[in-house]
Amino acid sequence: MCEDDRIVAELGNKMALLEETLKSHRAAMALNAENTDVRFNTAQVLTSLAEGILESEAQQTAKVPARTLLEEAVDLFTTCLTSQQQEYDKLRTEFAEAQADQAVQEQEGLGQQENVGGASKEEDMETASTASSGPGEWAFVEEPLTPESILETCTAQLSALTTLLSLYDPADLPAIEAKAQYGIKTANSGVPTLIALIRDSPFQKVKDEPTGPTLSIAPPSASEGLETTPKDDALLAVANFEAALAELAYRNGRTTSTQYASFIEGLFAGSIQPPQSPDQNSVYLNALSAYSDALIDLASAIADSPLYDPTSPTFTTSLETQWTALNQAQKILTQLSTGANASLFPPSRLADTFLARGDTELFRFRVALSEGAKPAWANSTNVLVGNAGVYYRGARTYAEKAGKEVVRRTADAKAVVAEVLKDVEGKGAGLVVAKEGWKGKGVEIKRVLEQMVEEGILGRAEAEGVLGLVQ
Repeated sequence: MCEDDRIVAELGNKMALLEETLKSHRAAMALNAENTDVRFNTAQVLTSLAEGILESEAQQTAKVPARTLLEEAVDLFTTCLTSQQQEYDKLRTEFAEAQADQAVQEQEGLGQQENVGGASKEEDMETASTASSGPGEWAFVEEPLTPESILETCTAQLSALTTLLSLYDPADLPAIEAKAQYGIKTANSGVPTLIALIRDSPFQKVKDEPTGPTLSIAPPSASEGLETTPKDDALLAVANFEAALAELAYRNGRTTSTQYASFIEGLFAGSIQPPQSPDQNSVYLNALSAYSDALIDLASAIADSPLYDPTSPTFTTSLETQWTALNQAQKILTQLSTGANASLFPPSRLADTFLARGDTELFRFRVALSEGAKPAWANSTNVLVGNAGVYYRGARTYAEKAGKEVVRRTADAKAVVAEVLKDVEGKGAGLVVAKEGWKGKGVEIKRVLEQMVEEGILGRAEAEGVLGLVQ
């Protein structure tokens, strides 16, 4: 229920409920620490808690507690993966032995003997059925483990790792490399092996049947047109994880900005080709979303580089790489949020997409104001900051429809930031007068400004100037 903000609003504080959920899962772990489902679900709760902290607080404040939660989640996902792989290997061996035994029996003609004794077998079954119907006896029915089920664990592990790696500082390189090895093994060996096993697996994942009416508060179209398979999700998780590794390599000075950009382009080149059939729409759109995220992360990493300085000989190249990446990201985000594609997304996802469009425009606004910016960029600042305001207001509208209160507040605060910057750009900081709509939002605006500075969307000076005008 915590996954839907409209439902959780009726129950209480989301983070408090997740904390209570984690306590329940820890109690279950204490009862049966070897249960794979309990481990996996506990890791999911830890991941949700970490994401909630990162959404509601500035990253500098949220980094340590979120990292602690995600480290535990990754460890749990990894132990789940090991257990599942061992269990599946055992199942395959047992299945192969059963097939071999059956073949031997058929050769020896035991099938005819079984037919002769058929009546007595039926009697035995009736007797067993009667005996097992007594009070106090229970049967546990478990679905057989499938490669798809294990792929879902791979996806969860890689997704948690991708977020976790972004929370480490370059000085934490030993810890980063130790954790990254889990994902590298999954990406390079685990996922390809499991995908190869799907077709010939003796056990197939049962497709979930419709469960009937849903709560009216939950939109029935929230997932229409966005169906994906465990294989699709795992492959995308691998790409996102490899993009995170490329960012780490750049931040630790192992690659240049152009090498980093080239890697990201090659990483997603195959997955962002227009689909040949409607069945592949969801895979295509998810890949486009991931590509745009990777491009924005690329621009942020460049902004954090010690070489991101007008006196650096590589500064002009860095600016060019940033602008190209952000320009491409904006094209993708526009493609995702307009026309037929937009109809496939629920309001919550459209809210995130429009929020990203606003961030991308303000990021380009920052680059356009930089020393060394091309004249065409510098001349576009007024348009860029105006567009950002439009996109943030769009994000606010979609967040309201989706009941995503945290996203709504974030979009509303960022819309004010864009409005202030537009007034400053048009009139000059000394002539800007605080508007009625800016009042009472200082705390929220300060929070989003801190996030925008951390992500490189705004420079520290611009952020402090905005904060001074709204407080």
